[in-house]
Amino acid sequence: MTTPSHPHDGPASGAVGRAAARASQTAARAAARLPGPMKGALRLARRAADTALDASAEARAASDLRPQPDDRFPVVVHFAGDGDSAYQLTQWLWPLEQLDQRLPVVILCRSARTAQQIARNTHLPVRFGRRLADLDAVLGDDAVRCVLYVNQSPLNFHALRHPRPAHVHLSHGESEKSSMVTNQLKAYDRVLTAGQAARDRILAQLIGFGEDRMIDVGRPQLDAPTSVPQEWTSHLAGPDADSSAPTVLWAPTWEGDSPQMAYGTLPQTGDTIAEALLTAGARVIYRPHPRTGVADPLFRAADARVRARLEAAGGFIDTTPSVGWQFAEADACLAEMSSVAFDWLATGKPLALIRPVDRRADTIPGGLLDRADAVAADHAAEAVTSLLSALDSDAAQLGEVAQHYLGDTEPGDQLARFVSAVGTIVEERESILSRRE
Repeated sequence: MTTPSHPHDGPASGAVGRAAARASQTAARAAARLPGPMKGALRLARRAADTALDASAEARAASDLRPQPDDRFPVVVHFAGDGDSAYQLTQWLWPLEQLDQRLPVVILCRSARTAQQIARNTHLPVRFGRRLADLDAVLGDDAVRCVLYVNQSPLNFHALRHPRPAHVHLSHGESEKSSMVTNQLKAYDRVLTAGQAARDRILAQLIGFGEDRMIDVGRPQLDAPTSVPQEWTSHLAGPDADSSAPTVLWAPTWEGDSPQMAYGTLPQTGDTIAEALLTAGARVIYRPHPRTGVADPLFRAADARVRARLEAAGGFIDTTPSVGWQFAEADACLAEMSSVAFDWLATGKPLALIRPVDRRADTIPGGLLDRADAVAADHAAEAVTSLLSALDSDAAQLGEVAQHYLGDTEPGDQLARFVSAVGTIVEERESILSRRE
């Protein structure tokens, strides 16, 4: 997807915004270097700077991205995440842009800075509305037939107050993390699932949740056209690049926000995997989860060590804005319990997984950790060996796994299922409302 130009290029406007941004960045850098109680003081300073940024961004967004009197959109995407979770929505932008060709789509962000960030990355109309009055102005319009959600933000319940449109949960990836199966799904009229695996997961764990509320659409993002970013092209043209070396996408997940979600192993495995990959002569695309280190300084430190080690040895630290091109460029993938591993299944290429260290992390018997090549964290080097040795093996078994999790992955099929599903939901809601009027 080509990123369009947009007038809202800055996260804040005016001297206040620029000063607040500088203060926030300075506080963050200083806090990382200082121990003890002083970190707390600097965190407070950063929080104050962030508050000033929010106020400045909100003033501008309220002017430039406010709901318009002539807005008429049958499909609304409600997003209540902050900048750190914007990736949850960003990955849906291309499928939503394709849906917009059939049904007009608008994105409603509850955070001003997030609204500006999203508006810079799509041609879809973006509206900002923090207050309930703003939300009601968008969702209360008679044209709205469907509201889409990509996460389980508590603020979603503000939007769920509206009874006329159909409320549809998309999630922001397919995985077997415990957050993927929650009783909160019952709040939505329909849930768009990736495939049979997701359907089975939900039916097995949610009591009283009807199968007719789910529609399998695969992962429509995987049908998006990809282009190799200049950063990777330049990296391949470097003096140390070895065109004969196998390329491995290494995508560790983050620490999670609860013991049940603690699937990441970077502090325990990062150094070992980095050395094993480099010793094996692999070309590495290192793409950690965007929230790595947000909640746990051990993950932040491990990520910094891995980045430094790989950069020193000619590895590629992937900070490009999207996931997709890596699937074509890499020969194999090393991951943990995250959506990257499940999306990778569609490639049919070798996949190796690292099992979580924390025994409290929720895993599903018979899930992907049992169906794919998965090793314990203390055998992480063996995962690299196994992964590279699988490059010449038959991938038919992985293809069967992909079918179970994603359904048909022929080019264009997943996007077609998504557009068709939303179209059907809109038509059904239109029919219901017309009978009531």
